[in-house]
Amino acid sequence: MKRATALLLGGLFVASPVCAQETVPWRDINGWSILMDSTMGNGCFVTTGYEDGTILRLGFDFRETKGIYLALGNKNWASLEPGKDYPLQIQFDGNPVWNATARALNFSGANYLVVSTTDTNFANEFTRKLAMRATFNGRQVAALRLSGSARAVDEMLNCQKAVNDAIANKNTPNAPKDPFQANPDVRNANDPFEM
Repeated sequence: MKRATALLLGGLFVASPVCAQETVPWRDINGWSILMDSTMGNGCFVTTGYEDGTILRLGFDFRETKGIYLALGNKNWASLEPGKDYPLQIQFDGNPVWNATARALNFSGANYLVVSTTDTNFANEFTRKLAMRATFNGRQVAALRLSGSARAVDEMLNCQKAVNDAIANKNTPNAPKDPFQANPDVRNANDPFEM
C-alpha cells in the first residue's frame, strides 16, 4: 500500500477545466488543458473533464510542500464538507493502491477532494496507465480513463521548464529591462563609426 498526504489548496480550483484568473493557459492537447497556476508557486498542471461532471487535475505545488497534487471534483458531491479529511484510495490500472487522506474543498459550487505527495512514482503511474479509480469506504467515487495523459504530462513539464526559465531570467540581476536595448560593450561590425 502506498501513502499520499492531504493538502488544503484554498480557493484555486475551477468548476470546469477552463482557467481561472490565477491561471495562465499554456496548451490544449487531446482533451487535456495545460495551465500555470500562480497561487501554486507558479506550478503548471493538467486538467480535464468527464461526462459525469468529474474534473481531474494533476500538477505541481511549489509552495511549502513542493510536491505533486491531484484534485478530483464534481458538483454532485454536495455531501463533502469543505475542510474535512476523507480517506481515499487511488489505483492506476491494476497497480497497488495509494492510500490517501484527501481534504475536501469547495470552489465555484463544486466540491473537490485534494491529495498531495512528494512521491514522483504517483505522477509516473498517472502518466503511464490507462485508467484511474478512486474509492471511499469501499465505494467507487470515480473511474476515469487517462487517455492522452502521457502527452499532457510531457507538455506540463515543458510548461514548467518555460515558467522556470522565465522566472530565472526575470531574477537575473544584470538582465536589461529592455531586451532590445543595444549592449554598450558590443560594437556593430557593419558600422565602423558606431561608438
